[in-house]
Amino acid sequence: MTSTSKMVLFFIGATVFNLLLMAVFIIVFILLIGLALGANANPTTFQILIFAGFIVSIVLTFFVYGKAMKWVTVKFQLEKHIPQLFKGKKR
Repeated sequence: MTSTSKMVLFFIGATVFNLLLMAVFIIVFILLIGLALGANANPTTFQILIFAGFIVSIVLTFFVYGKAMKWVTVKFQLEKHIPQLFKGKKR
């Protein structure tokens, strides 16, 4: 397998992981908001909390994705297998 094909597979896998992670965070926040507000919630409050939960899920996804990619890079020695990703880094 060439280095370019490895890089393409890495990008596809990383994108799928990122989207699934964000979906999980959004679902968790929606469930928590629904449980916290109950069945007769004020629609305006619900909308504000859903929007805030969406923003928080984006931020959490950003941090978790960054940590996961650093771990994957070290664990699988991606600098050796996909050198195109790390050309600009000086050590």
